[in-house]
Amino acid sequence: MDVLSDWLQNLQQNHFNGTDNVRINYAVMKQTGPSPAMIICNGRIESYLKYRELACDFFAQGYSVYLLDHRGQGLSERMTSDRQQGHVSSFEDYSLDLRQLVHQVVADNGHSQHILLGHSMGGAIATRYIESGNHLINKLIVASPMFGIILPMPVWMIQRLVKSVQYVKEFLSSQPSFILGGQSYLAPSFDKNVLTQSKERYTEFRAVYLQYPDIQMGAPTNQWLLEAITSAQDCIDHAPSIDIPTLLLQAGADTIVKSEAQRAFAAQLDEELIKFVNIADARHELFFELDRYRDQAMTEISQFID
Repeated sequence: MDVLSDWLQNLQQNHFNGTDNVRINYAVMKQTGPSPAMIICNGRIESYLKYRELACDFFAQGYSVYLLDHRGQGLSERMTSDRQQGHVSSFEDYSLDLRQLVHQVVADNGHSQHILLGHSMGGAIATRYIESGNHLINKLIVASPMFGIILPMPVWMIQRLVKSVQYVKEFLSSQPSFILGGQSYLAPSFDKNVLTQSKERYTEFRAVYLQYPDIQMGAPTNQWLLEAITSAQDCIDHAPSIDIPTLLLQAGADTIVKSEAQRAFAAQLDEELIKFVNIADARHELFFELDRYRDQAMTEISQFID
């Protein structure tokens, strides 16, 4: 069975009302018999529709797969009148939505174990959920986690500038505003993208955004950026509270998130709980990279879980 047929025949789509009654869309590929659960927490601007290949990989390995679209993006309810804005009032809302999915949807299906995989922003969201305690996860995997964002100037300077711009723009409009220079959805040509070196996978996931224009989203708002900076640091500061085996996959050629922040996070964990793997020369999107990088990431995940 090819990937598309597998996806279409097994995908079940649904939604629940998260914090503040925001509609959160999610999808499930459920095995017919007993199985472990793989919960995929995607990154900024993404949708579970983009994760067809990864979801089918895990489903073929015997996992029931759960995917959610974060509030304000993908198929979930948008947070501002401008659908193109990547906005959230508080990053804690992301983790609360994830908690609701795990505790009210995943847990009810009686899986043998719960594995949580977060990419980029999803890695930070998954991490904060684990750090908040009272979780139901057996193992955590974070790929290119957003524990620090690569910015054009020091964090304190960015925060001061963003707050100033936010005050001026939003005082006048009473609406959240894009970060400086931010705009609606753009799809750079492959040779100008910084996410992956796989032209095939890049073309495929950009085609998904064309096929489903409702999931398109542009730059983040000022509020999102302020919350992201704070949440990323919180992941590091509260890392000692993590009590389950954790695999951190670092993309060696990442230009989106800070590698030194990922190392700082790993250094805070009990050495018996953390496995840190650098995939040399890989770009940010490890699961959409060339096979030689993606295969390494998938092998590390399999070995970690086994």
